[in-house]
Amino acid sequence: MTRQSLQQGSMWSIHTRYGDAFRVRYRVPTPSGKWIHRSETLRVSKKQARAILNQRILEVRESLTVPLKATELTVKDFVESYWRPYLQRRQVKPSTLSSYECGLQKHVLPTLGEILLTEVTPLYIEELVCSRSQAGLAPKTVRNLVALLQSIFSLAVENDLLPRSPVRGKHKPSVMCSDRPIWTAEQIRQIVQAVPTIYRCLFHCAALTAARLGELLALKWDCVHFEQQRLDIRQSLWHGQLGTPKTQGSIRSIYPGPRLMEVLADHRQHAMHNSAGDFVFCRPDGTPLRPDLLRRDVLYPILDRLQIPRSLRTCGFHTFRHSAASIVNAETGNLKLAQRLLGHANWSTTADIYTHTQASAEREATLALERAVLGNLFHVVPQVERGTTFTQGDLVHQTPEPRLVI
Repeated sequence: MTRQSLQQGSMWSIHTRYGDAFRVRYRVPTPSGKWIHRSETLRVSKKQARAILNQRILEVRESLTVPLKATELTVKDFVESYWRPYLQRRQVKPSTLSSYECGLQKHVLPTLGEILLTEVTPLYIEELVCSRSQAGLAPKTVRNLVALLQSIFSLAVENDLLPRSPVRGKHKPSVMCSDRPIWTAEQIRQIVQAVPTIYRCLFHCAALTAARLGELLALKWDCVHFEQQRLDIRQSLWHGQLGTPKTQGSIRSIYPGPRLMEVLADHRQHAMHNSAGDFVFCRPDGTPLRPDLLRRDVLYPILDRLQIPRSLRTCGFHTFRHSAASIVNAETGNLKLAQRLLGHANWSTTADIYTHTQASAEREATLALERAVLGNLFHVVPQVERGTTFTQGDLVHQTPEPRLVI
């Protein structure tokens, strides 16, 4: 942590037994962090005395710009002086900064803030993790907290303030991964048809472009190109703030079908705000719509009315993205297309998280396996989507190539 000194010092003339002189006075810091006054008597001209005083003040200021040693830094000092500037330098997203700040204020600083950076051991981290788990925090939340600590102490290691981070891999709790819900094409059609007219174009875009809700709410008319049938995703909205999309790969162009472009053209024709710089989806005063209200007051009542199952925090607008990826993958078999549509930087993200298989497709895989392994052991084994059967005495088996849906 660095301190600042804004002092100007003071100077006055005095009479001594040796003649006229000038006394200068300024403040200097002590090792304990306090300040004391220091005076000097100078038998020089007034101009020289002022120059000497300015030099003394400059020396104090330069000494204060030298960072404190690691042995003098607390965790709170390091976070404020080094880690937060590091996040700003990396241009971390506001949503990520908000999540980090919540973890810091609620869990890290109250527990570890006053401890010297060099004295934090793996046992401190273990006690923090255990206490938060016993307090009822979800394993995913505790895991995010450990990741936050890992980021802080890794920066300290990279700056040679610590030989090794006290955070270990075993501090992260196990998290049970559950499949996120998806909607079928028929369910999506029912949802869009049930939406009030004022929001129908937005729901059409969510269903047919797989764009994030923040990307759609930040969309302006100058990014909608009707002649080229193209939408340019260049920014995103979070808590009323415009910023860049989630990743570099999220900056992309989407090429909707003609039906969606017709819906957008009709929406612009009837919109109160339809100039190039206006938001496509906005309130009567031209400001963007609020995602939480769209979810709570529009989407959830529709799901309940249609009796489509939902659970808290798992059936929001993001389900449109999961559903779109699965439908594109099932219809085209081209996972790269789904990746480009979703704007993922990594192919594995699309494959591991955003694509799902239907139960019928999974059953087809197991039946194909049965045909290959057990085909000769049964009198009759049904084919999948075929009318042919196996018989025990057959010498030639009509075995279709199995079609696996991944």
